[in-house]
Amino acid sequence: MIDKLYMDYYNQLLWYCIKLSGNNTSFAEDIVQETFIKALENAHILCELSEGQCRSWLYKTAKNIFIDKIRRIANEPKPEAPLSHVDDLSLVMVKQLCNHLPAEERALFWLRYIEGYNSRELGKMFDLPPSTVRSKLSSARKKMLKIYFEEKGKGD
Repeated sequence: MIDKLYMDYYNQLLWYCIKLSGNNTSFAEDIVQETFIKALENAHILCELSEGQCRSWLYKTAKNIFIDKIRRIANEPKPEAPLSHVDDLSLVMVKQLCNHLPAEERALFWLRYIEGYNSRELGKMFDLPPSTVRSKLSSARKKMLKIYFEEKGKGD
């Protein structure tokens, strides 16, 4: 019975799984292989079903295997990437742009974006409301962008 199902439905099931997997042929082949392994394990059930029911069983099983594999992949722990990666060149450029800012804005900018303090913590350090800190940071970013694009224009 399983031999007949394999001969009749392998190619159709493979194409179905290729479509499910976004044209990942090897992933689709794995799903089809697992589907027929399950068919072998459940041959006693499949022998009692009509051919149409067996076909439905194969497709439903393939789809469930696909979903299980996707869930397993999604739940795998991902390697932790550093929270922030600033290369040396970017850091040098930020330092140079910071030098154009008034002292307080320079300090706020550096502490916020390089050291990682939030506006509430900076407000306590500088005896300012957090909203004022955010306003000064916004002003600093705008000034730095303006300076950056002015300097960039000179290099062209």
